[in-house]
This record gives sequence, structure tokens and C-alpha cells, in this order.
Amino acid sequence: MGWFERQVGSRDAAEVNREHARYVRASKVVECLDDLAGPFGCRRFLVRFERLGGRVRIVAIDAATLSWGGGPPPSDPNHRKRDALERALNRLHANMSLGPGWNRGVFAYVRDAHGVTEVNPAFDEDSDIAQLETLPVPGPPGHPLEEKSTLDLLAIHTARMHRIVVASRGKASDWDWWEVDDDTRLTLHYEGHPSRTLKCMVLATHETHASRFTWHSPRPVGSETVFQTPTFASTFDASMEVGFLSCAALDAEWLFVQPYDDRGGQLLVAVFR
Repeated sequence: MGWFERQVGSRDAAEVNREHARYVRASKVVECLDDLAGPFGCRRFLVRFERLGGRVRIVAIDAATLSWGGGPPPSDPNHRKRDALERALNRLHANMSLGPGWNRGVFAYVRDAHGVTEVNPAFDEDSDIAQLETLPVPGPPGHPLEEKSTLDLLAIHTARMHRIVVASRGKASDWDWWEVDDDTRLTLHYEGHPSRTLKCMVLATHETHASRFTWHSPRPVGSETVFQTPTFASTFDASMEVGFLSCAALDAEWLFVQPYDDRGGQLLVAVFR
């Protein structure tokens, strides 16, 4: 008889599952797993943990890279996310110690490119049979920012992107207001000075409140997946990287980035010479 079967006994299994889910929610383990997994991308991994020396410690993270990108959690060089997860696991152990106690366990974490996530725990001998190979496979497709074609583009355009970053940061934001006409003309207006009209191409928006990148370009920047996917989850830094990559692919001079709403949304525009 396994750990979960012992907890069920003569009770209803669904009721016991709901009880255990309340323990997990109270400990904030899932939030810490989400943080460990990063803000976007396909993920498929197991976090193994055990009570050692009076504390619950993570003893292994089982993962394998997916051919379409993602799989393991991203790098956590300072172990901040791992340490936060260990604290949450210790809260979980303390909360469950007077009821369905355990000494070791595993959390299985699977997330697809659209952010749909599945998290499942197992404890004691039940955790011993958990294997990475038995987890659902999230994809294909992968997340556009983790696709090999995107990584290849970033490598190809590294030098050009650097020049565009320098040029963009060197532009003085001294205009009083701005407007874009027909997605192709950027006009910068100055109080007491003539306006400047520049050739441009509207690229995309980054919705800060939703952590989402959305294309608005009149035509695709390229044929690669990252340029062909209408919208995807993204951090602001990742959205900026896509903006600089787009400028490099279009041979633009610099990237114009300005807020366009009261929720922190940013408009990305490629500006040409």
C-alpha cells in the first residue's frame, strides 16, 4: 500500500486530494515552482526533496531539454528561487506533519507554450516511482522565444543588434509629443521647434500588465516562428530583445519605445535612416 492509499483509507479519494491541495496552496509551493520555471516557455521537470538534518532540502531537479526549446527551469545562479522553494516545502512539511506527514517527495511540473500548467505532488514511496519519462510532453510547438530558429537569429544578428541598442539609447527623448501615421511615419513634435518626421515601421506592443508581446506590424518581419506568432507571453526585457532583433532584420537604425496607455503598455517602432 502506497502513501496516498494509506491517507485515503476508508475516505473518498477526491476528498483527500482536495485536502492535500489546500495544504499545497497554503504553503505557496506552486507559486515558487512558477517562479523557478520562469515567466514563459515549455517546462517539464521533477523537483525531488527530502527532510535532512531537520529541514526539507531539494536533492535533485530531473529535467531534459526539449527539441523545440525549454524543458528544464532557466538558470538560477544565486539560488534565490531554489531557496524560496525550499522554504515553501518546509512550510508544507510543517503544515502536514500532524496529519498526512511525509519525509520525502516530488513535485512534477509541466507547462506548455501557452502557459497551461500542471503540477502534481507525490510523497514517500509514491515519489520513488515518479519518473521524468512518464510526464506529459508539452509540445510541440515550443515557445517562440525558445525556438532554435530564434536563438540562431539572435546569434547571427548579435553585432548589428548591439549597434542598434547603442543608437537607441543615444537618442535624446526631448520631444513633447509624438504620433505615428499609417504605421510608416513617426513624427516627433517639439515645443518651439520644428517637428521631425522619420520613416518607420510599427512593430509590436508589450502589455506590461499581462506580460504579453503582440505584433502589430503591417507585414511579418520574417518567416521565422517568432515573427509569425501573433502574440506570446514575454517579459519586457525579452520584448525589447525581439524589438532589437526586428530592427536588425529590417536594417533599421534604432528602436523607438514609448508608453501608449495608462497600464504601462509600450509601443515598439523600428525607425529607419
